Amino acid sequence: MMFHEPFDELRRRTSACTECPLSEKRSRAVFGEGPETAEVMLVGEAPGATEDETGRPFSGRSGKLLTSLLEGEGLSREKIFITNMVKCRPPENRLPARDELAACRPFLAAQVARLRPRLLLSVGNVPTRAFLSTREGISTLRGRFHTCLWEGIPLTVRPLFHPSYLLRNRSFAEGTPGHNTVQDIREILRFLGDAIP
Repeated sequence: MMFHEPFDELRRRTSACTECPLSEKRSRAVFGEGPETAEVMLVGEAPGATEDETGRPFSGRSGKLLTSLLEGEGLSREKIFITNMVKCRPPENRLPARDELAACRPFLAAQVARLRPRLLLSVGNVPTRAFLSTREGISTLRGRFHTCLWEGIPLTVRPLFHPSYLLRNRSFAEGTPGHNTVQDIREILRFLGDAIP
């Protein structure tokens, strides 16, 4: 797989992939969406049922909350390239297995290489642990920027709680995951400065 192939070709390859059993039950592969020139890339765990139907990442309840949080602070979803670690829905929305992550890694690596984002937002434990090569959880890693080398690409990574977790913990009182996520988004905007209107 070429790391600098056009997104249309990469999207076609992703849609045709049969490298793991997830491809057998999917409605469609969820490649991702957003500008190919995006300075911010957001990477979640895996598509859910709504994403499998629509082909759009973060289009279900979690995605609506994520969009509301980002745009409520002035960070437009349309300026971000959004994708997931795996491109097909795991059964019953379980976390992706190691072999599934490995099968999709070349596609994700090609996306990251093509975009070379100024900032990568890792949403949830799965992408955060993958990009930062750690076993630490999101609760200890969020709240700060991390630099890493992933697939030979230097990245600045900012972990965020997954919106599905925020849906289960609905409070936005000070010190809660919801409140912390809003603070994280504000710090992201300060980091980006004028890059994202």
